[in-house]
Amino acid sequence: MEEAGWVNRMGQLLNVWEIRAAVVSSFVAHILLILLAGIRRRRASGARVLILWARQWVAYQFSSWVAPYALSNLSLCGDTSRRQQLVAFWATFLLHHLGGPDNISALSREDNELSRRELLTAVSRIGGASYVLYKHVYLGGGGKALIRASIIIFVLGAAKYVERAMALWRADFRNLRSSSKKKQATRFFTVCAGSESLIRMGIDYEMDDEDALMVAHDMLPFCMRAMADSSVDTESPDLVTSRKIFTLRWENMCNVVEMELSLMYDVLYTKATVVHTSTGYGIRVASPLAIGAATVLFGWYYNKEGQSIADVIITYSLLLATLLLDTRWLLRALGSTWTHAFLQASRPRRWLHHAVLCSGRWRRLRYFVVSLDLGRLRLTACPRRPSSYRRWSGKVGKYNLLQECTPKTSACGITVKKIGLEDVWKKYQHSKGSKLSQDVKQVVFTRVSEVLTETYEKAKGVRYTMKDITTSWGQVTVKRRHEKLEKIRLAFGHEFQEDILVWHIATQVFLIRSHQSQISHDKNVATHAKASKELSEYLMFLVAMRPSMLPGLPLRSLYEETLKCLQEVDTGGSNSSSATREEKVAEILVNRKKYDYNLGFGRDIAGIVYDGANIAIELLTVDELKMPELLELVFNVWVDKLLYAATKCSPESHAKQLSRGGDLTTIVWIMAQHAGPFRIGHWGPDADDGDEMQQEKTKPEEKKPEEKKKPEEKKPEKKPEPKKKEKKPEPREEEKKPEEKKPDEKMEPKAYPWVPDRPPAALPTPPMPEDTEPPKPPRRDRRRKYATLYPVD
Repeated sequence: MEEAGWVNRMGQLLNVWEIRAAVVSSFVAHILLILLAGIRRRRASGARVLILWARQWVAYQFSSWVAPYALSNLSLCGDTSRRQQLVAFWATFLLHHLGGPDNISALSREDNELSRRELLTAVSRIGGASYVLYKHVYLGGGGKALIRASIIIFVLGAAKYVERAMALWRADFRNLRSSSKKKQATRFFTVCAGSESLIRMGIDYEMDDEDALMVAHDMLPFCMRAMADSSVDTESPDLVTSRKIFTLRWENMCNVVEMELSLMYDVLYTKATVVHTSTGYGIRVASPLAIGAATVLFGWYYNKEGQSIADVIITYSLLLATLLLDTRWLLRALGSTWTHAFLQASRPRRWLHHAVLCSGRWRRLRYFVVSLDLGRLRLTACPRRPSSYRRWSGKVGKYNLLQECTPKTSACGITVKKIGLEDVWKKYQHSKGSKLSQDVKQVVFTRVSEVLTETYEKAKGVRYTMKDITTSWGQVTVKRRHEKLEKIRLAFGHEFQEDILVWHIATQVFLIRSHQSQISHDKNVATHAKASKELSEYLMFLVAMRPSMLPGLPLRSLYEETLKCLQEVDTGGSNSSSATREEKVAEILVNRKKYDYNLGFGRDIAGIVYDGANIAIELLTVDELKMPELLELVFNVWVDKLLYAATKCSPESHAKQLSRGGDLTTIVWIMAQHAGPFRIGHWGPDADDGDEMQQEKTKPEEKKPEEKKKPEEKKPEKKPEPKKKEKKPEPREEEKKPEEKKPDEKMEPKAYPWVPDRPPAALPTPPMPEDTEPPKPPRRDRRRKYATLYPVD
């Protein structure tokens, strides 16, 4: 009996504190979401990123589960006592938690795609909360003060919950395209006129993050359109304005593009699209006032007799915390650059534009709001700049096949392998990557800017076109190589990921075996070598760990087999103890017999390694004096591959990558969108208008004389046709006889090289080497030169 009583008391205690624990847990998860929402914009490194991501995921999932659980329990609860009235009052705060903070609306792209379902869910949960209030507060006799406070907080919570559902709906690609089309050119040029001076300044001087963010707001329509539809509106005059970004210095150009992507993150994963509207500003202004009024009603006019002290403390905590958070969201919204862009674009509110922006009041408000941000403070350095959190971290993942084929075993790696999480551990290790140096970023983005500028500028001579960027991954660069390098013969794969595997091996072997003295003396040569190595490892990382960011067929099995081949190379490696692991593998590949097709592996898949080694040998045959031109060629080939990967990757993959800290390919993709090379279905920007008109005029002129000549040529052709028919049977019989005699005479010498049963004594006959040796060497050279690639002359 005593045991049964103890169980009953525990059950009653759980029933009493069940809803209270759920409400407190929902509030804690809401606070964690606010604090951890920003880590996805700028990726952390090391073990910290895993911990933060795990906490954020748990907080997001827990907040979306515990609030509906509490609402369902309250709606089913039959207790209408006075104590239950205060517990039912907490249902209004659960709607605030379900609405989420302003700095996060979706955890992934799938949440945006399910926006319609979220809208229906919001309606049902708002209905459930209203039923709980009607049942326990209104019918339970909660008093006028509690009823009024409940209505105030309920209306605000329902508005914020619907706001979140609308933010998800607007961030869906199906609706993003229609919203971007509503931005007319008049609005764009009104906004762009304010940043024209900033663009002129960015040509010669370095732009601040704040100035770059202002320019990015003007360029945002292009980024939104790129996410929803890669084709460009040829009738829009905005295209000329978007290309002004290429007139900036490379640092300013990258800064503006990074700010654009950060704003695009706001559109896809936060409430920015609904907060920075007339309705959104109205809710944020009214919310702190309404919460303050509800706090006064509960604190001064509600009779708390019969209520437990714990319930009263929880209620006061929820009211004060909600008041502070809503005040924070109001200041954050008013001090955001989104508000500056909203006022710039609002023609009907010119008086407000003049009173807030022209007077400098908004700038002062922004500096005040920024000074309240504790996240900017650092103990060991100066405070961060206000918009520095929007910058890309500059880190890229790296993967080196030559290093991976000889991995260093560690205790942690052995433990993870035994558990079965080896792939997860490898992805984590390689995803940390390293930060691109300033000189590498300079040469990469300068080269990308040059290529994209050639697609629309009317320059003389050979230049890049839309077709070159979207259909080739280095072939155009090889065809346009320097005169000094005309003798080298390079090749490319039929599939893009296959080509990355081959060229990654070739680049790594070539850089290891090349003359380091020549590279180290010249700064430009050293920069090109370093950039080629990092781009090679970055694209190889995408093949191995992030294939969704690459176009073409996924070739995971090909990558795994290639890695196995390289591991076999290392097992029979050199005895040199001073060489590093990569140098050992590179030495073996270069010193293998050139005519050993399988490199001693005994499998056909070794053709990837074979071709990579052959390209490296081809590059190593170039004279040292031509090293600057050679390394520039290799670097340009990798930039072409980067451009192809960026432009052919799906917008969906780019959008998903924004929630993981961004990526180098996404930045290059937005740069390509500014150049406007994807006018599909229209005359491309790579063709001059004058040339197009001339082609249209010349085509009909060339056809007319051909049509006149054709009937003249056909007349004599028709006459000999019957004659040929009569003569055909006669020569056929005559021709068949010599044709039968010739193979009888020459069958033996032609069959010797291919028939294995033929005795070796017949080989030294004099006619055989003269007839058979000339065609054989080119066949063997072609086969052994490149096993799976096609050469480019």
